[in-house]
Amino acid sequence: MNGWDTEKIIALLQECGDIAIKYYDRPSFELKDDCSVVTVADREIEQLLAQHFDHPENNSYLIGEETIAAYGEDYIQSALNGNTWVVDPIDGTAPYSIHCPLWGISVAYMEKCKINEGAVFYPVLGEMIFTDGADTWLWTTGGKRLPFPFAAAPLNNSWPVSLSQQMVMHGQFNFSNHLSAWDSAVAVFAYLLRGRVLGYIADLKLWDIAACLAFAERGNFVSSTYQGQPVNCDVADSFYLDSTDLQRWRLRNTTVFAPNPQTLEYILKNTNEGR
Repeated sequence: MNGWDTEKIIALLQECGDIAIKYYDRPSFELKDDCSVVTVADREIEQLLAQHFDHPENNSYLIGEETIAAYGEDYIQSALNGNTWVVDPIDGTAPYSIHCPLWGISVAYMEKCKINEGAVFYPVLGEMIFTDGADTWLWTTGGKRLPFPFAAAPLNNSWPVSLSQQMVMHGQFNFSNHLSAWDSAVAVFAYLLRGRVLGYIADLKLWDIAACLAFAERGNFVSSTYQGQPVNCDVADSFYLDSTDLQRWRLRNTTVFAPNPQTLEYILKNTNEGR
């Protein structure tokens, strides 16, 4: 597939969703070297996405969670300087593996290290969020499309703050807001962007969050590391990409995502990444 075509992306993600649902009741899974979970569905979906996206002869490359380790450095450098699809076949494999619906299939389109478009399909919820140029849309089963309803949670202690696993283990908190850890960035963003979560404190890899960065940019959401640096769709500024980096593909620093500057300041002032 050359370039972003929303109709083709919707159809392809539905096909990926069918694979995920096929295994959903009894997914066979194992632990990778980093102790994260991988299932047969992850691998089968990424193989399908590779058939559509991985065509270096057409300047089309793939950066995917389950296959990136198999590519040589020449391929990766071409991907970072070309037209590249960043995919996570199942973001939230841990909840998927225990039949919890907080997971999704994520695809982002990146040109020369800048994310331009994104889409996430939530098969159990029957929803898809996708961008089309400057717009963001919500697709529901049956083909209905609506402008995505961006909203901000009120700034008070009644709304939860979501955490990635590193913050669960090391973070420090000085507020009474409830804390949640769903182990799926795309699930958190589905709620954050609707105003159902106050903010998200995240330490993630590129494929976990690539599509969500496209959504956040269009919804005018804001972000900052604890060192004061924003994170946006310019991947080279925010992620470790060099082959010598032990944390390659990970955010350079723990990042807070919020709907507005006031909420962002509140979370940053009342939390600490603890490392």
